[in-house]
Amino acid sequence: MKPQILKTFRSLLFLAFALFLLYLAFRDIDTEGVWNDLRHARYGWLALLLPLGLLSHLFRAWRWKLLIRPLGYDPPLSHTFYAVMSGYLANLALPRLGEVARCGSLTRTDRIPFDKLIGTVITERIVDMLILMLLTLLTFLIKIQFFGAFFRDQIFTPLGKRISSLVEGPHPWVWAALLLFLAATAYLLWYFRHMTLFRRMRDFLRGILQGMHTILRMEHPGLFLLSSLLIWGMYYLTAWLVVYTLPGTSSLTAVDGLFLLVVGSFGMVVPVQGGLGAYHLIVSTALTLYGIPRETGLALATIAHESQTLLILVVGAFSMMMVVMIKRREPPLPDTQ
Repeated sequence: MKPQILKTFRSLLFLAFALFLLYLAFRDIDTEGVWNDLRHARYGWLALLLPLGLLSHLFRAWRWKLLIRPLGYDPPLSHTFYAVMSGYLANLALPRLGEVARCGSLTRTDRIPFDKLIGTVITERIVDMLILMLLTLLTFLIKIQFFGAFFRDQIFTPLGKRISSLVEGPHPWVWAALLLFLAATAYLLWYFRHMTLFRRMRDFLRGILQGMHTILRMEHPGLFLLSSLLIWGMYYLTAWLVVYTLPGTSSLTAVDGLFLLVVGSFGMVVPVQGGLGAYHLIVSTALTLYGIPRETGLALATIAHESQTLLILVVGAFSMMMVVMIKRREPPLPDTQ
C-alpha cells in the first residue's frame, strides 16, 4: 500500500507543478482573447497534423526495433508501437514513467530482458538530445540576432545562473562532506560486492550497458539515421504547420517553424505530465518575439499540445489494451529468481 501512496503523491506533486506552470502561462492574460482565437481556429488542419504525429510515433517504434535487433531479439513492429504508445500514455500520469512502462510492455509481450531494453531507451534519449542540440545550433546560425535573444534571455541565462549558484553556493565543508559520502559509498559497494543483492544490481547495470552498446552493433546504421530523421521531420512539420490553424500565426515561415520546434522541445523535456504548462508557457513566450500577442500564442500552444495529447490518449489506450491481449496469448516469463 505504501508504494502506491508514494506513487500517487509523486504524480500529484508533478501535476501541481504543471498546473503552476499553466497558471504562469495564463497569468495576466485576457482569456476571452484566447477563447476567441480558439473559436475561429481552422481545425481542418488537424486532419493533417494528427496523422503526422502518429507517423512520428510509428517511426520511433521502428527505430527502437532497430536498436533491439543486436540484442538477439526481433519483436514485430506492432509490438514496439504498442509499447511506445503505452509509454506515452503512462507519461501523462507520471513524468518519466513512460520509459519504464514501454520497456515493461515489450518484456511482457516478447520476453525481452527489461534491463537491456532500458539500455536501448537510454541510447534513444542520448541520440534525441544530440539532435535537439544540433537543431538549436542550426536555429542560431540561421537568424542568430533574432533567435539568439530568446535563447539567451529565456533559457541559457537563467540556466547559467542556476548552475553557478549550485557551484558557488555551498561552503567548502559541504563539498568535503559530499566527497566523503561518495568515497564511503564506493567502499561499501566494494566490500559487499559478493552479496546477492549487489550481484543483481551489477547484472542489471551490465544489462543496461549491453542495451546501450547496441547502437555500435547495428547491421544497418543508415536505417537508424533515416528513422531518426523521419521522427524529427514529423516533429518539425507538426510544429510548423500548426501555425496555419490561426490567422494570427499563419504568416510564420518554415524557419520560424524550426524555432518553434526547438523551444517546444525544451518545454516537453520539463518533468511534468506530457509537458503540460511548460509547453504552453515557453511557446507563448517565444511567439512574443514576433509581436504575436500572448493570447494568440497560448491559443496556438493549446491547439498543438492538446490535439497531440488527445491522440496519445486514444491510441495509447488502444495500445495498452493490445498489450494485455498479447500477454494473454504468450506463455509467462520463466521465474529466474
